Amino acid sequence: MASHLFPGTLNGPLLKSLGAVLTFGATGVDLFFVLSGFLITGILFDSLGDSGYFRKFYARRALRIFPLYYGVVLVFIALTPWLGIKWHGMNWALLFYLQNTNIAGPFYSFEYLGHFWSLAVEEQFYFLWPLIVFAVRDSKRLLWVCAMLSCVALSLRFRLAFHHTIYHIINRSTFTRMDSLLIGGAVALLLRSSYHDVVLRLARSVFLIAAALIGTLSFLQLFVSRRPEIVFPFDVTYLAVRYTLLSVGYAALIAWCLREASVCRKIFEQPALCFFGKYSYGLYVFHFVALGFLLKTFKNWIGHFTSSKLAGVTGAGSMSFGVAVAAAFASYHLYEKRLLRLKRYFNYENAPVESPSSGESRRELGQAHRLQSESR
Repeated sequence: MASHLFPGTLNGPLLKSLGAVLTFGATGVDLFFVLSGFLITGILFDSLGDSGYFRKFYARRALRIFPLYYGVVLVFIALTPWLGIKWHGMNWALLFYLQNTNIAGPFYSFEYLGHFWSLAVEEQFYFLWPLIVFAVRDSKRLLWVCAMLSCVALSLRFRLAFHHTIYHIINRSTFTRMDSLLIGGAVALLLRSSYHDVVLRLARSVFLIAAALIGTLSFLQLFVSRRPEIVFPFDVTYLAVRYTLLSVGYAALIAWCLREASVCRKIFEQPALCFFGKYSYGLYVFHFVALGFLLKTFKNWIGHFTSSKLAGVTGAGSMSFGVAVAAAFASYHLYEKRLLRLKRYFNYENAPVESPSSGESRRELGQAHRLQSESR
């Protein structure tokens, strides 16, 4: 949200550095994918013995995702004459979660619901992954599937990047982004294996190493971009590997948060962050819908009182954020929550879950199960 709500460039090294940090917020989508893969894989694997494996999973996902998604899409379709929207077939793509493909033309140029591409990636994953988990069933073989498909995604990104494919196609295709979801899924499987304690013990080190690599490669990318005499195709190479590095780093962050006394866990369990976590789906959906109009309007209002560009950017972004929070809160309590109550008709049976022997490990795995329960 920070990368969307505070656009533009500011003068001065400090403000430019702050701008770079805000831009990095776009990788929140990578965290979104990893966390989703982690939670969904855990739910699927734990419910393999449930008699309603497919019915309950798809029903619960539909009740959580469809009401807000289709509510927003149908409102925009209904308002087409007044907003002057030229869909070019994108309305049909949105109805079938195909907006991250070229089935309706260049999806990356659609103005109003352009950020819905990530929801298409999610929904396509939700459709196919349960079938694979059900067919494979064994955790070790599923780990191999995660590893092989992740390598396919990485190889495909390399091929497309070196053929100068449009960035948005690489960024938004399920085939090129599936490793983010699968790496999260692999962590969920490892936490249900004899490697549970090893994963938690190495989580902090892996996260710090991934963060250092991403920081170093980002600096090198900036350095190479200013040295035209360097002919090595660094940009396309980094474009291919950065998603994998981000996914590994964010997967390690999730595992680090599951350690009982970790600093990360204490930070992310703060009430304010739990509040934003509860309404994060609505925040993601709403913050971008009227972004251009809101930012422009708020900047004009602020412009009546000050000519400071910094005040205009921060003020308009903060006010737009407040509108998004209010919209997400109202949507959840007045609309989504009413339909979420129907989930009680699709409760999972209590399936036995393999857990490590130590008491501490059981508590940490219990935290993962609580996360799953909330995502259900």
